[in-house]
Amino acid sequence: MTNSNRRRLLGFAGGTAALAALKPVHAQDKFPSRLIEVVTHAGVGGGTDITARMMMVHAPGVFKTEFVVVNRVGGSGAAALQYAMEKPRDGHVILLITQTHLLTILRSKGKFDYADLVPLARATDDPQILAVGKGSPFKTAQDLLGAGKGRAHKYGTSLVGGVDHIAVASIARTAGMQAPTIVPFRGGGDVVINLVGGNIDCALVNYAEAESQFKAGDIRALAIFAEKRLAALPGVPTGKEIGVPGSHSTVRGFITLRGVPDDRLKALESGLVKAMQGQLFQTYLETSGQSMDSVVGAGPWKAQLDDFMVEGKKTLETLGLLK
Repeated sequence: MTNSNRRRLLGFAGGTAALAALKPVHAQDKFPSRLIEVVTHAGVGGGTDITARMMMVHAPGVFKTEFVVVNRVGGSGAAALQYAMEKPRDGHVILLITQTHLLTILRSKGKFDYADLVPLARATDDPQILAVGKGSPFKTAQDLLGAGKGRAHKYGTSLVGGVDHIAVASIARTAGMQAPTIVPFRGGGDVVINLVGGNIDCALVNYAEAESQFKAGDIRALAIFAEKRLAALPGVPTGKEIGVPGSHSTVRGFITLRGVPDDRLKALESGLVKAMQGQLFQTYLETSGQSMDSVVGAGPWKAQLDDFMVEGKKTLETLGLLK
């Protein structure tokens, strides 16, 4: 998404209100009875922050109350989790999380418990794309996978032990390739730059962060790790089509914490899904190159998080990153 598009979308989504006084939780009370806080681990203007604000465009009309983003940056989601844990479990505080929060929980040595997270609705599902530079000798995914059985490829990632590192390791293991050599960078933008420059063999990237390079032909997509092909890259096969089943994506979705009454959980789930089915949020998904099937309710969202916890724990242990 271009900076101008981001500014335009943020302009639509602006506006907050003051916090109202807290009161004890009663399932039969009117809900919501005051402003709802949306806690994120990202700074203002980042992808997660923007996703929260896009949801908030239609949410006030659905819930008949105001929403405010609370940015709690630090500790790879730990600060956001801690903030929410100190609030009443009454449904007026929700979090927008990514897999990063789950990795933080895995490494927290019991400080945070995954069982405390109650999934509400997924917001975005941004598939990861296996890509190489235009000068790469690998013209197809089969070329790269075959070569990877004889030598370790050099993969660019945004963080050692992060979401894309785990995905790379899982793909290599599934495909019977040698363990990849990981080259960490400060973020996805730097990964794309080094892919274009030929400093790494390959990388997993999201479409939005590499859209201009894909369109210019500076990098080449070999496979997309999603259930269906991406509309923006219709000629690129899925992982299943190349013999490496499994979905790998950057996901964002809403949760609350255990203890919120069931009737409020249902109201939050249905209201969030309805808000994200609104025109502006759907336009946001389309213009940022994300799956148009991103928005789902609590059931499939929980299943995806459960799968990532299992795979993440296994991969971190294999990599020696979980003691």
